[in-house]
Amino acid sequence: MPKTTDTGTACPARPPLFVAQLPVGSDGKPKIQRVLIANRGEIAYRVIEACRTLNITSISVYVQEDEKSRHVSAADEAINIGSINQAGGNPFLNIKLIVKTAVETNADAIHPGYGYLSENAKFADAVRDAGLIFIGPSATAMSTLGDKRMAKDYLREHDPHVPLIPGFTGSSQDNAVLEEAAAKIGYPVMLKASAGGGGRGMRIVHEAAKLKEELLSAQSEATRSFGSGDCILEKYIALGKHIEFQVIGDSHGNVVSLWDRECSIQRRHQKVIEESPSIFLTPEKRQQMSEAALRVGKLLGYENAGTVEFVFDVSDGSFYFLEMNTRLQVEHPITEEVTSLDIVALQFYVAAGGNLKSLPQLDNIPQNGHAIECRLCAEDPQSNFFPEHGTVRFWQTATVALPGLKDTRFETSVETGSRISIHFDSMIAKIVVWAPTRAMAIQKAITALSHTICIGLKTNQRFLQNCLLHPGFQDPAYTTAFIPTNLPKLLSDPYVDVPAALRRSLALIPSVFLHTAAEYIPPLKQSGHFKLVRPGFRNQRRDPVSGQPAVITTGAGESQLFLLVQWNDKTENDKSVIRAKLQPLPIAPASQDRKPSAAAQVTAQYNAISDALRNPTPADLTSHAIEISQAKTALSAGKTSQPWVNASLTVTVDGRAFRVYLSTKNTELGGFSSVAQPKEIYAHVLGFGTWFTLKYYDLLSYCESIRQVAATSQASLKAVSAPMPCKVLSVLKRDGEKVKEGDVVLVVESMKMEMNISAPADGVFKTGVKKNDAVNEGFVLCEIE
Repeated sequence: MPKTTDTGTACPARPPLFVAQLPVGSDGKPKIQRVLIANRGEIAYRVIEACRTLNITSISVYVQEDEKSRHVSAADEAINIGSINQAGGNPFLNIKLIVKTAVETNADAIHPGYGYLSENAKFADAVRDAGLIFIGPSATAMSTLGDKRMAKDYLREHDPHVPLIPGFTGSSQDNAVLEEAAAKIGYPVMLKASAGGGGRGMRIVHEAAKLKEELLSAQSEATRSFGSGDCILEKYIALGKHIEFQVIGDSHGNVVSLWDRECSIQRRHQKVIEESPSIFLTPEKRQQMSEAALRVGKLLGYENAGTVEFVFDVSDGSFYFLEMNTRLQVEHPITEEVTSLDIVALQFYVAAGGNLKSLPQLDNIPQNGHAIECRLCAEDPQSNFFPEHGTVRFWQTATVALPGLKDTRFETSVETGSRISIHFDSMIAKIVVWAPTRAMAIQKAITALSHTICIGLKTNQRFLQNCLLHPGFQDPAYTTAFIPTNLPKLLSDPYVDVPAALRRSLALIPSVFLHTAAEYIPPLKQSGHFKLVRPGFRNQRRDPVSGQPAVITTGAGESQLFLLVQWNDKTENDKSVIRAKLQPLPIAPASQDRKPSAAAQVTAQYNAISDALRNPTPADLTSHAIEISQAKTALSAGKTSQPWVNASLTVTVDGRAFRVYLSTKNTELGGFSSVAQPKEIYAHVLGFGTWFTLKYYDLLSYCESIRQVAATSQASLKAVSAPMPCKVLSVLKRDGEKVKEGDVVLVVESMKMEMNISAPADGVFKTGVKKNDAVNEGFVLCEIE
């Protein structure tokens, strides 16, 4: 039995991972010396690290859209296999190309990672037919267990003791047949892509009227993701937990269980947070499930790493076989942390013919302490987890800011300047922590998340922290309904209740950097005859309106701030201290005109600001002393032609010190590049969850921005633009058809995800796009009159 650690008991620090050394041949050399990695991103980098440990030459393959990925530069050799959009399709799915590349580079073996061809039996056969070692199970195991329908049919025939979830056992994809089967099973039912995983091609159907629509959607997504639209039908267990068991087998008939992982924190049926061990399982239930997993593996003499997944019904304690993933799992690191076994090294060991019985470390596998993995993804939780793409302008792991954050792993292939592309999955990094107890692991994960710097595109960084902080996560009985049930709370801003003075300080920190940018960025310093003239010089300096006031805006919703700031730079006690006077941005009184012109709105707002600067309300006016120390700036370019400035600072506001990381949109900090455009800066203040955007205007640029907004709001046409490059999957409305706000009018696909495009208002639908059109970001998909 595994040795679990009680949450109230300390245990020794986690020992280093055990690395199984490669078997050697009759010539005394390791049987695997050169490995081609048929994957990309963080899993390719993880395999590269294992190769380094085992003294194996690593060979990466990459597409030109991904040439800046860390897995390319880290490998011993890297081979460009063309464009992701080449005529033959995605090269990562091209079996002949991958095998040919491996042979030409004199590889001994291929590691498939996960996704792409990792569970493709034809690929496994092709690798072995070429005389190479496939670091994975046999093609027979893949064919039998990798397909959900075939796996259940096989188990039903060969081992009736493995509990199977009630479902439709036929192969028909006819809607009428499936409707009849669903009625017998009883709603709600679950549609699943038979050939895949990762949450793609999965739909919960609550009523018969929705089955046809959801089936078409699931089949479409499954075809694009796995090359097969075949779906199965199962009973949906509302109070279900997703618990899986890691197994590993060898070519000598041995299969070993590495115990359980809890993967019930999911959105869109995709795992978000995983932990090991599952605190819900009793020792007896854990043993029962482990034995069931081993029976599944031993039936086919399973070789290499695999995961047997179960759904656990909290209502009655029963569990059912869900599927077997015949590959390495995304969440394998948490099993490594609690068992102290390097699973990737074990993959190499058994692929080279090693006998698991020869490893005493596998005689009594422990579960020491507790491990948690959080998947940091480029997506916007506030917009239905819409995927994001763009440049990571500033990347720094939490372990840099907090060197004492031991037993924390960052599985990633990004760095400052990396680009998150529309062509790949949205996952940026896996943040993995280990601690003696679950409570300590949760706190460590929250700290690691809040101190990780990932500036430049929206992520689920704060959402993950909300999940970990939620009281429901402390309940061992939490289910896969955790996120849908608690979504409003999980999407809320945990810093809404931050005191007003502290919120103002957080806004001042990036603002003061913009105000003093010339001090830290040499190209912005004045030279020649005007070097002593302050930026933004005006006559009548004593008039507050002429004294360089600025408008700063930050936040959204309840946390949004609009502030007026006046600067006064001084030297106090031999220190450079900047004084800032802050007051709320005044709102112009409502106009008597029913539809005031844009010019009238701008004039009224400017007058309100001028009055507030010259005659401030004492109760609203606050003064702050600011010092900047330990400033470090760097120019970054990444893959773009336009460089930007990154800065790390220690800033003291009224005696309270903050560590802050900043990234500008570009290098134009010396002045305002466009009349209506603010200076924009991204800031992550350590300990406050994630980064935020601050906009910094002078009075002219702010008032001009008001005029533009006012003019735009008077337009009668509402255009819906593509949020990123995407492909149109379907157009659901006809030109001239009336629509209601919120109606789904188009379906598009990007970053391996289907997304619905909804009407922003009631009106008449117009579009110029059709099915299968590929459009760029910003392209007008449709208009609502």
